[in-house]
Amino acid sequence: MESVNYEYFDSENDYSKNPNATKHRSFNVSRGDFSKYAILNGFYGKKLISRDARKFYSSMCRMAVKKEKGFYVISDEYEFAETSYKNVISFAMGMLATRIIANEIYNINKLYHFTDKSFKGTLVNGKMAPDWIGVDGQKKVFLFESKGTCNKNVRKKTIEHAKVQLNNVGSIKDTSTNQMYYPQKDSKHVICSCFDAYSGIDKVWNIHDVDPEGKGEVNLEINFDKECFMYYQAFVSYVDSLNQVYQCESVKNQKYYCWVYEDEKYCILEEIYNSMKSGQFNEQNRYRNFNNYVNEKLSDIEYPEQFSHDGISSYEDGIVVCSSVSWRDKLH
Repeated sequence: MESVNYEYFDSENDYSKNPNATKHRSFNVSRGDFSKYAILNGFYGKKLISRDARKFYSSMCRMAVKKEKGFYVISDEYEFAETSYKNVISFAMGMLATRIIANEIYNINKLYHFTDKSFKGTLVNGKMAPDWIGVDGQKKVFLFESKGTCNKNVRKKTIEHAKVQLNNVGSIKDTSTNQMYYPQKDSKHVICSCFDAYSGIDKVWNIHDVDPEGKGEVNLEINFDKECFMYYQAFVSYVDSLNQVYQCESVKNQKYYCWVYEDEKYCILEEIYNSMKSGQFNEQNRYRNFNNYVNEKLSDIEYPEQFSHDGISSYEDGIVVCSSVSWRDKLH
């Protein structure tokens, strides 16, 4: 499994003027994450993602990097692409990087796209909301803005624009519970996908995490129950579109429904899939308590050590995408 280099910066000034990271480390990223997050990122506007669309979204990120000495490095196809294509790939890489960091660094297993029309807010005078919102296991809310470039860092102007979007938000109301969240400085992050030398290797995939300073004013509203349902709906809609009968398989005494398409296997916890199909959670009851239901099921799961092997995606949300060979060889 190849690695990326992660660097954290205390402020936008630390990043732009004196680019010395406060902390850094490298960690592994599975190729399975490219496919998994392609499905989740492609379900924008709550529209079904087709097999061709999934291939398109995942192929952009797959073609952007190649393997070298245990790391992902920039590919020639990305580095020397025409500018418009390069910008599209950079955008996709920034989205992928944000999902990876939310899960790996901040223990957020479900990330919601803030710019979707399902969110309500009072953004005035042309103000914009950030890209993402997520809540960790301690119910701390996080906001993320995604940026990407094929260069060694993101431009100062781009970071400053992202800072404004993050700092527009002062509070968030969960309309499903009426709970208020107040994002703090350490919970607002600009996540940047870029490429720079690391460990003697040129143009390694770097993910920079910039923590901008500032306070927000605007209150935004979100129904976490509905957004949680739609998060899984993205995956369920995709596997249903395969027009296959699922296979029920057990891993560590937990049951997964699994589908195979071409050389990849798509798996979801049986209980989550069944709850999606039961009709118990719907628009009429505003998907009431679905978020708590899912979190309870996820908290009971014991994950086998094999889930950390190459070819197997992140798994903390109960969704696994991997090569069919990896599932067979590593988990059975």
